Amino acid sequence: MLRFFDQVHFYPVDEAELTCLRDGFRSGRARIEISDEVFDLGEYNRFLKSIAPELVAFRENQKAAFDTEVAHWKTEDGATDAAVPLLDGVAMAKQPHDPEGRANDHIVAADISGSVWKLLVDAGATVAAGDPMLIVEAMKMEFAVHAPVGGRVRSLRCKQGSVVSAGDALAVIEAA
Repeated sequence: MLRFFDQVHFYPVDEAELTCLRDGFRSGRARIEISDEVFDLGEYNRFLKSIAPELVAFRENQKAAFDTEVAHWKTEDGATDAAVPLLDGVAMAKQPHDPEGRANDHIVAADISGSVWKLLVDAGATVAAGDPMLIVEAMKMEFAVHAPVGGRVRSLRCKQGSVVSAGDALAVIEAA
């Protein structure tokens, strides 16, 4: 939908309006306002120069927050374990066992906070390790959540449209 040099404008909305906008998008009824404008590079450069001190402060604050988050990840329980399972050469977080189930049950957890945009499997479905199970929408992007192991989807712990936080249990897979 977007092309190079398109400008996106954000504006504040309350929770009810955001819910209506999301529902309209999911159902294909969303109307996106598109207008043609002339991009003036000189004007843009003057604008950047006028906010230069704010940009420096923002970037310093952003880097400090990022460094704090990375330090938190490094000190988190299990983050220093040497053996990290790989899926197609990509490191995956260790999957905890389901405390309510059997030892071969694995929790599929959210990697990022957002909203469940689409469920790709139902309870009872058979999945292979690496199969996409659902899509979480965050920051105007879609993030697929993949099965950490092959097996049967024993239960879904979320529904389409629900808000999830990083680490939340989304599903339980009974390993094959």
